[in-house]
Amino acid sequence: MKRLNLRKENKKNSNLKLISSAIKNISIKGINETTMHDVSHGAGLSQGIVNFHFKSKELLLIETLKFISNEYLESFQKCLIKSGNDPRKKIISIINNDFSNKICSRDKIAVWFTFFSEVKFKPAYHQICKERDLYYQTVTQDILRQLINNEKTKILEKNIFRGFQALVMGLWLDQLVDPETFSKKQAKQICLDYLKSFFPKQFNKLL
Repeated sequence: MKRLNLRKENKKNSNLKLISSAIKNISIKGINETTMHDVSHGAGLSQGIVNFHFKSKELLLIETLKFISNEYLESFQKCLIKSGNDPRKKIISIINNDFSNKICSRDKIAVWFTFFSEVKFKPAYHQICKERDLYYQTVTQDILRQLINNEKTKILEKNIFRGFQALVMGLWLDQLVDPETFSKKQAKQICLDYLKSFFPKQFNKLL
């Protein structure tokens, strides 16, 4: 039993090393130029071990996307639980999560945008992330709906959500395009200013 548990732990550790290396290499070279040799070298493991864990480059790339998608979902859920029932604190916690060091790392953002832009991987993205994306949208729109009701305004939550989502994605892209001047603190403030423009009664006192 101990040997079995040790093997499982070793396999898990090797997988994490390989996925971390894949994230790094994709951010530098892109999906097409990243090779299994690059990944094995970056992980400090033999290519035979890579082939043992992942039968093909495509499988490795899919598992890499699954990893960062699951990581985001877990972090997103934790931040909501900690924020309590106040919709203002909930939406602020989402912003803080989106621009945290763990989620908003340049390497991981590069992987997201690589999968967005590669036509042949779009089906894989939708299969892996569609449910998570829908959950994020549903939860965020529900929070915005509460804010709209509290503000006593007639703005559509779908419109605010689309703008909010585009703002976050645009700021993530800024980090890739101009990492030297990108500031997570400034990015969070831009998102908060966006919310304040729609919900001044609720956010002027809080922020």
